[in-house]
Parts: sequence; C-alpha cells; structure tokens
Amino acid sequence: MSKRTVNRLQNLVLVALSLSALFLLSRIPLFGGKWANQVHAFLTSPAAVQEEQNANLSSALAAVHIVVTSDSEYGRYSQLYTPVDSALFQQVGPLFQEALGSASEVGATADKTLQEALSTPSIYIDLTIELPLEAVAAWLGEETPYNRSVRAMALTTEESDSAVLYLYSGDGSIFRYYTALPLSAVQDAAAQCAPNSGAFGFESNYTTLAPYTVLTTQAVSAPVVQAALPTGYSSYNLLTALDFNAHTGFRYQESSGAEVITESPRTLRLDPDGTVSYSGSEDAASSLYRVAFSGEEPTTIDALQSGLHLAAVLTGSTGASSLYLRSIDATDTGWQLSFGYQAAGFPVFFPDGEEALTITITGRTIVSFTYRCRTYTSLEENSSLLPTTMAIAIASLHPGSGLSLGYIDNGNDTLSAFWLEG
Repeated sequence: MSKRTVNRLQNLVLVALSLSALFLLSRIPLFGGKWANQVHAFLTSPAAVQEEQNANLSSALAAVHIVVTSDSEYGRYSQLYTPVDSALFQQVGPLFQEALGSASEVGATADKTLQEALSTPSIYIDLTIELPLEAVAAWLGEETPYNRSVRAMALTTEESDSAVLYLYSGDGSIFRYYTALPLSAVQDAAAQCAPNSGAFGFESNYTTLAPYTVLTTQAVSAPVVQAALPTGYSSYNLLTALDFNAHTGFRYQESSGAEVITESPRTLRLDPDGTVSYSGSEDAASSLYRVAFSGEEPTTIDALQSGLHLAAVLTGSTGASSLYLRSIDATDTGWQLSFGYQAAGFPVFFPDGEEALTITITGRTIVSFTYRCRTYTSLEENSSLLPTTMAIAIASLHPGSGLSLGYIDNGNDTLSAFWLEG
C-alpha cells in the first residue's frame, strides 16, 4: 500500500471520528439550542431532510370541502370532507400548488367579483379551518411571499390568458391573484366532475347562511364509531417516547390516579382518562422539544414541522388515532398550535371546545403541551343523521352560520355523527 493511500485512509478515519464527536456533543445538554441545531443540520443530508419534511406537511390536513363548476347553467359538483388522498383532490391539489407558485397579487376584491368568477369553470376548496397562507402553501408543496390567513381558495377562468386565484379569509376579506396556470388546466379538471346539485350558500334559498358555505343535496352517511383509550397508553411508552427516564424514581401518584413525573425543569402528568400534560423550559436538552431550523431563527413552517413531529410521536407510541392540524398562530414569544382527530373522515370535537393536542412554542422550544389520547374505530352501524336539506334549513335559522358534520367525543364508548354549525 502506497504512502499516499495510507494518508487518505487516515484522513477518512479522522473525519469520521470528528463527525461522531460533533454528534455526541450535540446530545449533551450543555451544547443544546442553536449550536446543536447547527450541528444537526451539518450532519443531516439536506435532500433527506427536505423529503421527510415534505411528507409530514402533505399529511397535515385530512380532508377539505370541494366545489367544482364546469358550466354553471347545469349546476355544480360539491363534496364535503373530500380526503386529501382521494383521486379528486390529487387531481386539483397540484393546480393550486402551481397557481400559488406563480401568483402575482392584484389586490383586495369584493364578494360580487368572486361570486361572478365562480360562475365560470372553476374549482373551490374550503379548508374548513383558518390557516396562515405560508402553512397552506407548504402543505401543497409550495412557498409564497404573501402573508395572510386563508380559509378557502378558488381557481377561476374569467380572464382570457390564465387562471385567476382567489384567497378567502374567515374575516370576509378576499384577495385576487393572476397566475401562470393555463385556463385549460382548470377547464379540463372541472369537466371531469358531473354536476350533483352542489351549491354555495349565497346562491341558495337560505341566504342567511355564511355566503361560501358548501352545500350538497346528496345523502350523507357517517358510521357510528367506537371511542376508546388505546391499549398502548402507558407511562412506560410515553416516558420513553417523550425522552424521559422510563425507570425514574422522581414520580408520585395523586389521589385522582394521575401519575406525575418530574425531571427538573420538566414535568409530565399522565391522567387515567388519557390526558397527558407537559411543561418545561426553553432550556430543554432533548431534540424532541427543540424546533429544528436552518436559518437564523425558526419560521412558521419550522414550528409546524416540530408540532407535526410531536403529534406523530404521541400517537405512534400509544397506538392512538392520527392527528391533523387545526390551527397555528403566531404569538409575541413564538407559536400556539392545535391538532384534532378525524373519525371515519369527519372531525372529532370535544364538549369543552378544546382540541386533542395543543402545543406552546416559546422561542425555539416546545415549552408545554396538552394531549388527549384517543382511538376511533368505525362500526357497521350508521349514524342517524337528519336529511341534508333539513340540516341546511335548520342551520339557516342562525344568521351567518355554516354547516359541517362531525363527532362530539363526550367520553362515551360509541359516538354518532351530527350536523354542526360552522
């Protein structure tokens, strides 16, 4: 073996040892925070990280309402709670991605402008929740320079050159954008959906409804679901998943049966009903609680990625049902995120109005969260739902309300779906 070859092998060994040392140092609490994030970014393949992040973001939402108009004279096609893995969404989702990627803002516009545009071949997506546009774009696999909240989006074909994008916010504001998306892309997709008497609230006989409420006259069915505490809900599984010492002696049990584990400055509380509460500080050593970021400071998308990762850890370690994004709001010190369950494709709500998982991020760290561990299984029996037309009529008695469908988890073993306002 030549001397040059030996020197090369020695250099490779030194590089490997240096990388190993950097990794081990990043796991020591003293070297937490920004320094550890930089080391992690250095050691991780950018392509692998991007691929993992894109996969997490694409599953952030479970279902949306969709209205498709090919020729308004013959009516519209509407579908409530269209799964994001359905053929329909897989067809129209990329169109909104392309439109957002090329969007050029025209400015604010009026309801009349949007409503007239929706009479042309068009596609409308109601997210059913209000989210930052940055998060919506990332969910679709795109980036955007625009900063506003979005409840719904529409692609319309009233212009002669290319499709127009509309963004609708829960406060009623509407913004209009020119795009590079060909008219034919929207027209061809719209032509695939035959009208099924779908409609918007503003064009129905129930004008007291919120104007962009997605309506259908089709029969809607939802199964009765079994609700339970997952068999994997245990202190050992959660302590291990949440980077606590599973065999710690720093624990005690309250008279309610709740188990409290303390590893200063962190505290974890596990209630018998499946409620998990965590509180800590910004000095958390575990990477699970640190928001990974590549720039100088974390972004909204970095915070979302961190929240999605924690949600996956909680559900994966206990065998609970999957969680989906419900909100992400910037605060003076960081972000507040919430996630909810879906059962049989419909959202699950709790009587107290709280979500299944709420997360508080301060600076670069998850400092607290509250989680309700639940699993939902569809049964063969169907829920006894009011006819759709009757549900619409009842919702219209409450001016400004919308119409949705979901389950209320009140702690019973079985849950039936209900029509809900919203």
